[in-house]
Amino acid sequence: MKPILYGLLVYAVCEAFAKGKGRSAPLKLQLQKKRGRVLSTPERLQLTLAKYGFATSKSSSGAVDLISGYGDVEYVGVIGIGTPPQKFSMDFDTGSSDIWIPAASCVQCTGHPLFDPSASSTFKPSNANQTWQLQYGDGSGVIGVTGTDTLDLGGLKPKDQVIGLVSFETLDLMQDEFLDGIFGLGFPSISYTGMKTPAVQSMHQQGIIDKAIVGFWLGHAHDGGAGEVIFGATNPEHYEGPFKYIPVTDKKYWQVELNDVFVDGQSIMAGSNGSFGAILDTGTTLIVLPTQLSRAIHATISGAQYSAKYGWRVPCTSTSNKKVAFRLGQTDFSFSVQDLAREQFPADDPSLCFSGIAEAPVPLAIIGDTFLRSYYSVYDYDNARVGLAPARP
Repeated sequence: MKPILYGLLVYAVCEAFAKGKGRSAPLKLQLQKKRGRVLSTPERLQLTLAKYGFATSKSSSGAVDLISGYGDVEYVGVIGIGTPPQKFSMDFDTGSSDIWIPAASCVQCTGHPLFDPSASSTFKPSNANQTWQLQYGDGSGVIGVTGTDTLDLGGLKPKDQVIGLVSFETLDLMQDEFLDGIFGLGFPSISYTGMKTPAVQSMHQQGIIDKAIVGFWLGHAHDGGAGEVIFGATNPEHYEGPFKYIPVTDKKYWQVELNDVFVDGQSIMAGSNGSFGAILDTGTTLIVLPTQLSRAIHATISGAQYSAKYGWRVPCTSTSNKKVAFRLGQTDFSFSVQDLAREQFPADDPSLCFSGIAEAPVPLAIIGDTFLRSYYSVYDYDNARVGLAPARP
């Protein structure tokens, strides 16, 4: 059975320019489903650690082809860049800050569409073709030049947005055939391309959207795996109740304070060194926790097993009613243990699936889609805060 990569629905609320035109209707872009191999859980852990500059050990991971319906969902949206727009499948990533795509000059970037600056009437090269470089902790990375161009986000067209044009890309970053580039939604302080104004704030400043916010709904695989990102507003169809907001503590990433972790109401952080940072990252599939904390959670899950080579695995089918809760800021946000089962790994026990919680010797938590699928999340640039509300299917 081939795993399926479901598309992300880009849902953009567009504010018409004043002069009596009023507010235009929401613009939607439905994406097609794509088929092929997706990355295994151990591979995703290595990529996540590398993304944040932590040392990785590739020898401890295993590449596993998925064979069951527990396969991962990856969220990708198609945008246009340039005039006329050239189309790219992008990862909308709150864990990074740059927009980058492969350029026509990239000879290694096979299997992906390539951006041709000469075909865009609105492209402007940076001064002296300024170069940029992004290198991850595992040695993978990209090199290229920068420029500005007009984006097309489901009909929203912010102008003069800084983009990185990749002229060299390591093989590690080309292994995901579904992603052409990254649409970073983080803060300028971690930009490698020299971006000064994030795209969301740029749209707000240009009068295209009413608020400098971006909202995410990430559907579960068993519900069809659809998703939605909305610029300038939120979509009440996909959440229940009011948002609970958590202040950002470090305006590099969307980082908040993780003050406690509970399993069925019982704290498992007793004896720890207190709170630490937690990055909410829509571009990361897993929840990555410090080793001690990950092990404490899995110790409460019946049937969970650890392997030094493959990490944690949990029963693929679980009837457990247990809840794990993160205290982010001063508010507790829970999710079901049943949501932790990912792809099946049948080498020695076909009843086990990789866990959505991975461990690493890191001083912070990286909270990805395994958690975020349970919540509608909104990222508020002007007020430096993240809002969470329970997601509807």
